Amino acid sequence: MICLDSSKARAVAPAGGQPRVPTGRSDETRSAVEALQGGAHAAVLVLGDHGIGKSTLMEAVADGLGGQVTPVRLHGSPALRHVPYGVLAPFIVELPVEEATSQLAVLRVFWSYLEGERRTAGKPLLLVVDDAHDLDDATAGVLVELAAAGWAKLLVGAAARPGLPEPLLQLWFEGVAERHDLRPLSREQSAEVLAERLGPQVLPNVAEVLWEASAGNPLLLSCLVDDATSDGTLLQRNGVWLLSRALNSHGERLTDVVRRQLLRRSAAERTALNLVALAEPVSRSLIEAVVDEETVAGLIDQELLRVGDGPRAELRLWHTVYGDTLRNLISPARSLQLRQSLLRLMDREPVTAEGLLRQVSWSLECGVDVEDRQLLRAAVLASRLFEDDLARRAASHVKDPELKLTARSVIARTHYNTADHEAARDILEADFAKGQTVAGVLAGSLLWAAVLSALGHSPAEIMERAEALLRAGERLAAQNPDDAEGILTAVRDRVQTIGSMVLALAGEDAVEGGPDDAARSHGAGSDGASAGNHLEEAFRLALHAERLLVRGLPDSASSAAAAALAAAGADHDELYFLNDFLAVRAMTAAIHGGDWETAERLMGGFVAAYGPSLISFGGGVHTATGIILLYQGRSAEAKRTLRAALESLRVADPQQLFSVTAAMAFAAAADIGARDKAAGLLADYESARPAVSRYLRTLSEMAVVYGKARLDGSLGAAAEELDRLGQPDGGPRTAGLQFDALTFRLALGDLEAASRLRELKPGLQGRRAAAVCGYADALGSGDPGGQLDAAKACEAAGLWGFAAQAYGSAAAAYQAAGDTLRERMAASQRQRCRDRADSQDGAEADDEDSGLGLLTRRERDIVALAVRGLSDRQIAAELQVSVRTVEGHLYRSYAKLNIKGRDQLRQVAPD
Repeated sequence: MICLDSSKARAVAPAGGQPRVPTGRSDETRSAVEALQGGAHAAVLVLGDHGIGKSTLMEAVADGLGGQVTPVRLHGSPALRHVPYGVLAPFIVELPVEEATSQLAVLRVFWSYLEGERRTAGKPLLLVVDDAHDLDDATAGVLVELAAAGWAKLLVGAAARPGLPEPLLQLWFEGVAERHDLRPLSREQSAEVLAERLGPQVLPNVAEVLWEASAGNPLLLSCLVDDATSDGTLLQRNGVWLLSRALNSHGERLTDVVRRQLLRRSAAERTALNLVALAEPVSRSLIEAVVDEETVAGLIDQELLRVGDGPRAELRLWHTVYGDTLRNLISPARSLQLRQSLLRLMDREPVTAEGLLRQVSWSLECGVDVEDRQLLRAAVLASRLFEDDLARRAASHVKDPELKLTARSVIARTHYNTADHEAARDILEADFAKGQTVAGVLAGSLLWAAVLSALGHSPAEIMERAEALLRAGERLAAQNPDDAEGILTAVRDRVQTIGSMVLALAGEDAVEGGPDDAARSHGAGSDGASAGNHLEEAFRLALHAERLLVRGLPDSASSAAAAALAAAGADHDELYFLNDFLAVRAMTAAIHGGDWETAERLMGGFVAAYGPSLISFGGGVHTATGIILLYQGRSAEAKRTLRAALESLRVADPQQLFSVTAAMAFAAAADIGARDKAAGLLADYESARPAVSRYLRTLSEMAVVYGKARLDGSLGAAAEELDRLGQPDGGPRTAGLQFDALTFRLALGDLEAASRLRELKPGLQGRRAAAVCGYADALGSGDPGGQLDAAKACEAAGLWGFAAQAYGSAAAAYQAAGDTLRERMAASQRQRCRDRADSQDGAEADDEDSGLGLLTRRERDIVALAVRGLSDRQIAAELQVSVRTVEGHLYRSYAKLNIKGRDQLRQVAPD
């Protein structure tokens, strides 16, 4: 941690007189105010890292005391640290020179000044002492004397290292001071800071990336936000804040802060910090050999450097975000000089991936030649860590013609990271099957197939073009007869893997319900693939998982997806995104089955494990969250989340999730009557390239049909279209798709779907299917008690929309039976579920149409039927409510829409 400049303008209380409490510090602020108001404590001590918010907290405490005290501010200074009473000089100018070293004389004169301030204000004194770690002991002793005598109370802030001067620390040991050690902000607190600074529409992956980069340090967080907004890295699109690329950690504000703090360091300390920044992680003994042990130990003690946990005692900067900033401040000539001083002492190459990247990057910055294989290794590692600039730089310096093919495939990978599939394709197609070795022939071939899939090419077309690999293999085998068998086996394995991959990406055969190949999926080495071809097995399992999902077996699909992840292993060189692809399959199965806990656990694991890739792959996490919310019936929140996901996917969409996200966002907007937003989202869907997976394409089409029916009330046509989508090509074994289609129909109020759901129920898996089909069973029985049980089951499954429908059905059944008490109870429960489903946590102030956005979900349903020309009695029958309920909702709707009656509804709610 570089010593951050904690001096800043005094915090100002917001209008209205209420002091502003720093985010995440309310407990410390309240406790400190109470301690200074009471009689038991003479001082409050605030300690923490530089930039952690000590000064802000102290000003909040002073503001919290209001007009009860007279604050007098002192500020420690490194320049005066060894000058007795140096910071008190402005207050003791009348002191004779011969008495300048007398504590009693200094105390008397300083007290005289303070007493004058107290008399003028007529209030007790509060000495606010910032940067107390830079006070000399003599000044600290004077302050302690004032506090001990009860002449003033102290509010003291200091860096945790080197800490408080001994006299001030003694106050805490004696129990007359309250101490607060400030910790870094948590992830949630950092998100609150960003929401306060930027507004509520900040993508979760933005908050995650900024929290990780700042390590929860408020000043660093502020610097990163300022620099990222200035250079366009952090930008706002359609009201949503997102990251367009990796953070630039050498922006103007952060650089200025670090530069000013480096000036306070000795020459030896600056050399040590620069060496670690350029070479981290680097052996402690190497840095000690260049500078000295005492300097390194001091930097470690002050938490400027940290020692790794490994056996080699490697040094790193305490805050990793400072690395780029420091490197940017070092001139190329000085960098080369430092590199040579360190290389003279090194006896081996870096053993860690991070060390290799730093050494290669450092060499390129200095203009030093690097061996081709080391460049290629660094380029591959950098692309996997989404350090795309370094990956391109290293790959572009490779000179060997054969290695250059692999290097160019790495450059293509960096384009794939940002969803620039056309640029990736142009590079890969130019080199496809052109190498003179097996490695050269196969270089980039898996990524080539993935790129073509993303661009909409069918598996059959891709495999036809992949025959060029077989021909290249035959050419190489003829040229190298001694190795012919191995060459042909390697090439055939790769073609086999490509075949399985493109089928898995497209979900081919899954929707049609093709033959069950579970045994083949679990059998390594089948169809000519070698026994060690783990990728082949992983892709076959992924395709099998999608087949199971289509058949309505999400629990089994989850197990298959987990098996695919296990079969794939952890290390994939060329196909680095394989785990991301498989994780999406696993999340899809969990969401379809209503296993929200598993889905959220998978998403949490994705965020934790793929920090560097959150900018590229984070949109998919938001898509999954939004679909969960939509399935739960929480449409307002779903719309906001899915719209935010769309903005992230516009920047990078490596999993090709944009169209399904737009379709689900359209359905959510239609659900809450946001016509203008729905129109824009439908346009997004219609202009997007369809999802690669046929299952997701089908699900997207269903969501669009549902949304259109929500908006125009065309229930009959929607039911017919949804049935067609649930049984594509008339194929059998699509119970999962049929369940999706019938669930959308039931959500539209189409009670005919209930009988079909009852037929499907025995063959379906998952908590979501059990709850929805239980509701369908209860509708068929007509038993209000059974409908209540079904409503509770939907609640337990987190399906608030269907729970409200089930409670409504029960209320109608009780009303028909004349049981008024139970009717009211069921109606109350229905309203509670609606309130939960209609939670405005996800609403946007300017998001709804000026008319229908004012109505509740039930009011919109009734208005839509009224616009279609149904009478009050017909609406009551359609929605299974009383005529009086319909009349009441219409009356309230007229008032909200500022119209006089039914004849004006079409003007504000057209078909």
